[in-house]
Amino acid sequence: MPTTTLTALKAAQRSLLLKPLDAAVFLAPYGTQAPLGGFTDAAGNLQALPAAFQSIGLIDKKTGVAFQRGITAAPIESYGELQAVRNDITSDITTLEFEPQQNATALNLQLTTSATLSAMTPSTTNGEVWFAQPSAENITYYSAIVIGKDGNDSLPTYVIKILPKVAVSKFGGEQWVPTGVMSNKLTMVAFKDDAAGFAVAHAYAGAGWQKLVASTGMPYVVSQLNIAPAGPQSLVKGSNGSLQLIVTDQFGGVIPSSMLSYTAQSGLIGAVTISSTGVVTPTNTLGSGTIQVAFVPPVTTPAWPTATAAPKLTGTISVA
Repeated sequence: MPTTTLTALKAAQRSLLLKPLDAAVFLAPYGTQAPLGGFTDAAGNLQALPAAFQSIGLIDKKTGVAFQRGITAAPIESYGELQAVRNDITSDITTLEFEPQQNATALNLQLTTSATLSAMTPSTTNGEVWFAQPSAENITYYSAIVIGKDGNDSLPTYVIKILPKVAVSKFGGEQWVPTGVMSNKLTMVAFKDDAAGFAVAHAYAGAGWQKLVASTGMPYVVSQLNIAPAGPQSLVKGSNGSLQLIVTDQFGGVIPSSMLSYTAQSGLIGAVTISSTGVVTPTNTLGSGTIQVAFVPPVTTPAWPTATAAPKLTGTISVA
């Protein structure tokens, strides 16, 4: 086996550390169809949600948005064996926890009191709202979408959760203090929706995410290559100067040099050497021509599929 280092094996990529810096919870009446993909357009711009989805608004910063997944298993143990010989998952429950701060909205009042929206009609004379909290609990189901955003609005990465059927399962209680707003932490439990076919789905999108796709190890279609530096480039004969070629895909993600092949074309043959990492170095021979860069999908699994023909590009370089 070839020698290596732990650093190489570790393959650490700091760009893949995602941290939602902002987040929003959206709820709609149960049965509202949530988008199954298509949260962003081709440029990575966030698209409007169906009109029925209402935002919870401001959320307590310390609580944030928490997702918990509780799995219950039934291990089978055998006499004389120290480990279970079989283990079956008997339940898989996901919960969503957040603390809405805008508790005066009709949606949040309904969530925290279980009252119906129709009971929250302000008086036409003084604007007063009066409603009774139900004495018999009636579970209300919702469809939920939670969107978190890492980065800024010019280059965002969106982390999205789709929960087609949820209901409030726990109330954290309401506390009135002069140092904080009136709020009530809520826990919602996710159920499998028969129409959607799942209880929880995940999506990653945005212009920032597009630049990360090449680094994730996920198989995808590479349909376009772009080279930098762009435009004709000049190198000095016999000098120590070199040119590093950076190749990106249609999303702007950098393609690893191990997935590219570099070939000097006719007028440039002998005038430059090209390393496996895309470094172009001039020789003592004059020449002018192009370098062809081709995408070579790996043969490992999972493979990166390409378009019908593996994309190629050329860059013009002269050695004078």
